[in-house]
Amino acid sequence: MMSLKAYYTWLHKSRPRDKITYYRGFLCDPKLQPIDSPDNDRVVRLRKKVYQSYNDNIVTLVQKKHGDFDYEYMAVRK
Repeated sequence: MMSLKAYYTWLHKSRPRDKITYYRGFLCDPKLQPIDSPDNDRVVRLRKKVYQSYNDNIVTLVQKKHGDFDYEYMAVRK
């Protein structure tokens, strides 16, 4: 999982059409995968920041399914 600091750095240095995988697993309900409590809080904070970037029209969100409860979540810079 990517840190918030790494996401902010990528966001400020990226150019249009650059993409980054910010999470791999099951972001919609992290309780369905083995994540410790502190990591779960980090997942929630990262998810909120990335979604805020989407709402601010900075990125497009994309996901790719690899298997059950195994998704790759990507942000693509606009």
